Amino acid sequence: MKNINKELVSLLLIVISGLLIFSLAVGVAYLFIRFIELPHSGWYLILYTTLCVASVALLRWQQSHFTRTLQKAILFPVRALLKFITIGSPYIVLQIHFLLYVVISGLIPLAFFTFDYFSPLLDLTTATHIYINVTLCVITATLLNKQVTRITYYCSPIRLMSSQKLKKVEIKRLTDYLLSENNIKFIIYLLYFVYLLIVNLFNFQQNSFYSSPELDKAVLQSFITFIALERLISNLKDLDFKPSEMVRKLLTAMTNPPAGDKTQLPKA
Repeated sequence: MKNINKELVSLLLIVISGLLIFSLAVGVAYLFIRFIELPHSGWYLILYTTLCVASVALLRWQQSHFTRTLQKAILFPVRALLKFITIGSPYIVLQIHFLLYVVISGLIPLAFFTFDYFSPLLDLTTATHIYINVTLCVITATLLNKQVTRITYYCSPIRLMSSQKLKKVEIKRLTDYLLSENNIKFIIYLLYFVYLLIVNLFNFQQNSFYSSPELDKAVLQSFITFIALERLISNLKDLDFKPSEMVRKLLTAMTNPPAGDKTQLPKA
């Protein structure tokens, strides 16, 4: 019980810190965009750069408490931004890779939806689309974990394979750990759990989370399908049955007569 509480606290800490850093990153990006939109923003940037260079030159020319304090004050925004990038880069990169993983896992459902939309062969309802798309998405995310992770690396704007700076903070190791098959399954179960709580609360209030109860049922049925697939795979791993071994035994039975069988075909 103590270990479970420790893991739950650690998970909560990761989620809160990740959301905080993501919010700060969005805030910094928003302020930068607002700064760029200001009139004469380019001149302001040139002026600040000149002040930074002048403060560094002044400190080299005159070492004193005043020049050191002045340089720290002028360079504080730059140092704060660099410190934030150093601390927040693992979180930001992991969030980008997780979003890429989700998007790549949804490509197969998206292709199926596009085919059905432009093809007259099928005329599926919205509930059926939700059921098939959600089910295919979670199946792709779990059964094709290694393949989706590899594609995530290739699509990553961070370019892990060639960046020495990111290797210093072991982003690739963190990504492998986050996007492991067991972690992806845990995230899927967690999302289904939260969805079940919300949908049940709506149902008890005689309401529907979506516009139709059939849509709620579609997601719930996809969860049941996912659980059935998980049990099937788990039992298949424990099953002492190999198709190749079965073929070998069948061939042996067809080509070799049973031991002790002395019957022979009559000669013509």
